[in-house]
Amino acid sequence: MRKLVMLMVVVFTMSFATEISAQVLKGKFFIANQGGKEVSLYRTEGSYKYKIDSTKVKADGSFYFKKAERPLGYYKISLMNENNIIDVILNPKESEVSLKFTQPFLERGINVLESQENKAYWAFKRKDLNVKKRRKAIQKQRGQFKSQGNTLKVNELTNELEKLEKELFLYTEGIIEKNPNTYFSEAKLAGKTTNSSEKATYFDDLDFTNESFIRSEVFNSRFSHYIVKHSGHTEVGYYNAVDEIMNKAKANEKVFEFALYNLLDGFYGSGLEDIATYIMEEYFYGEACGEIEVNDLLKQKAQLIKNLQIGNTPPDFTIQSNFGEQVNLRRTCSNNKYTVVMFWASHCGHCMQELPGFVKTYNQYKPKGFEIIGVALDVSVNKWKKTIQDNNFNWKNVCQFKNYKSPVCQDYKVNKTPTFFVLDNQMNIVYKPKGTKELTAFLRKNM
Repeated sequence: MRKLVMLMVVVFTMSFATEISAQVLKGKFFIANQGGKEVSLYRTEGSYKYKIDSTKVKADGSFYFKKAERPLGYYKISLMNENNIIDVILNPKESEVSLKFTQPFLERGINVLESQENKAYWAFKRKDLNVKKRRKAIQKQRGQFKSQGNTLKVNELTNELEKLEKELFLYTEGIIEKNPNTYFSEAKLAGKTTNSSEKATYFDDLDFTNESFIRSEVFNSRFSHYIVKHSGHTEVGYYNAVDEIMNKAKANEKVFEFALYNLLDGFYGSGLEDIATYIMEEYFYGEACGEIEVNDLLKQKAQLIKNLQIGNTPPDFTIQSNFGEQVNLRRTCSNNKYTVVMFWASHCGHCMQELPGFVKTYNQYKPKGFEIIGVALDVSVNKWKKTIQDNNFNWKNVCQFKNYKSPVCQDYKVNKTPTFFVLDNQMNIVYKPKGTKELTAFLRKNM
């Protein structure tokens, strides 16, 4: 660990170029039938990504993004769709990033021809993938022995997992030693604190003025770890953690805005809506920002989350049903006392335990002005329709066949199934039950 700390000192004293230089980004597929396919480039902000450019693969398998000035950080390249996507580092100090692909699935067939940054990153990435594969196999074995009550084997496999973590740590440390003057090394070191157990000094080794860390997982991972480690998992603890992070982030306006939305989205997505509300009231609409003015785009993003809270109006949508009709949310709400927007999936075990038994309740309250729009996060039309038919799901059923990437799913920030929103006839959210048991109780009381 001491060796790693010394490396951090060396890397953090480096002076990265502040000027952004135009950089060549290109690649070539050494496999047939890739011509004409689209390759897309995304900039990243923590775990979020935004498409910024695209190009077509030429007949000879090569592709080339126009020379451009791109800020230092992690980016993503995809082939054809967002399921076939990889990370790349773009550092303005490097004039060219050149990649070679030997398989259509990018992650399995990438070779870095030009770019020390990406050679370092992919050396780490391959080891990381290998360790994850081995870890998964060991965890599966450990689970089996745990269910059998074999403590000896469980302890042996736990030790194996610890060895794997150490193996990856030492390997990563070696890459950093060989590539001390790279952004890869800087971001990798910054993503881990040297003061994990000390709440007061936890962020002392993190540069909150470094905007390039926005285009990496550095801030995202450090914030999450701090909250888990030092909040005590209490409401007051979460408030204090938010305030501590936001006060540190005031060192840089762009870092402040990133941290603000990162925390808001993270707490809302974790079901901690009271903390999300606190962030909005204090930092978006209150005085806690100090001299930093939250930009309009960020306020719009916050408003989308605010619209999903009880008392507010969620996004309207029109989606085709399993019978081919266009189902509109606002129109459905206006025709009923209560309408439930229910996100589910045929591959969700919890959904398939709860929903078949709710059909009787639905049929009971439908004549009284109750409706459900079941928004499926399926990808197979046939499986979706068969599940509906086999289980007599006779409410309104719609699907966009993109799983969690469905536009309606993203608009409603759904990250688990089933998820329920109860709306009144004005399309305002009146209740967000956790399951059909709570929903049934609501209907008994209000219908």
